[in-house]
Amino acid sequence: MAFNKAGLADFVEQNKDQILSAIVLGGKTISRMTKQTGIKTREKINYLGLDPVFQDGSDCGFTPQGDVVLTQREIATGAIKVNMELCDRTLLGKYAEYLVRVAADDEKLPFEAEIVALLTDKINEAMEKAVWQGDTASDNDNLKHFDGLLKIAGAEASVVDVSATASEGAYGAIKKMYMAMPEAILEAGASIYVSPEAYREFIQGLVDKNNFHYSAPQNANPDEYYLPGTNVKVVKTLGLAGTKKMVATYDANLYYGCDLENAKEIVKVWFSDDDDKFKIKVLWNAGVQFAFPNHVVLGTIA
Repeated sequence: MAFNKAGLADFVEQNKDQILSAIVLGGKTISRMTKQTGIKTREKINYLGLDPVFQDGSDCGFTPQGDVVLTQREIATGAIKVNMELCDRTLLGKYAEYLVRVAADDEKLPFEAEIVALLTDKINEAMEKAVWQGDTASDNDNLKHFDGLLKIAGAEASVVDVSATASEGAYGAIKKMYMAMPEAILEAGASIYVSPEAYREFIQGLVDKNNFHYSAPQNANPDEYYLPGTNVKVVKTLGLAGTKKMVATYDANLYYGCDLENAKEIVKVWFSDDDDKFKIKVLWNAGVQFAFPNHVVLGTIA
């Protein structure tokens, strides 16, 4: 004989697809990136390019020129999990003890919806940082599962490197990056991703230079501001917090890889009879890559 629990509400089971999407594809930077799903461990980003050669068309004849070039970049993902264990009876004697059922069939986690929602937010916060600062050689538990965009850019010879002194500050560094951008970046719709600290310094720099009256193209997002005189957006990026780095490229050049088509991605909350505790399990994979590293400018403020 088995328990019939069909009538019991299960927050995670009812909403697991939404929660998975919020965890695996959430976060401000990830929402801007091109997604490549179905990746288990590693997969290629495939590109097809060609350069047509104009010839004199006034004469007859056929002279073939130009090649179709196939290139690849690899996204390497890392498997990530969060395991938590909660004993609801520790709430006894506290204000929330009314949510605890002291019974052998107690299988409802107090504050389940709130806990899962907060966990999702915290995972997204950590993933935002990992997308930029991830490093498989790191000792940081939240950063060591895949290489982030900063490490990838720093290892690519074709990335354009720009440095600015501390006296030049964020405003000077951003201007240098703009001047160093290949035309391909500008034509594709460039953005310069900066840390929250650099973003504040940049905005204040406009005021200090008496540019606060400048009527630049704007949108409703307070975390973006066009560099005056250009169509290049400066974007406040939480994932770059604490760094002296800036990255200029366009959104379509940023790739985020994951599975999201397989049982590997799991969000589960259950009650374990083995030890009378609630368990929470989240499992997913993720990785990032630039499609064209030669369309990236990496800035450093000394």
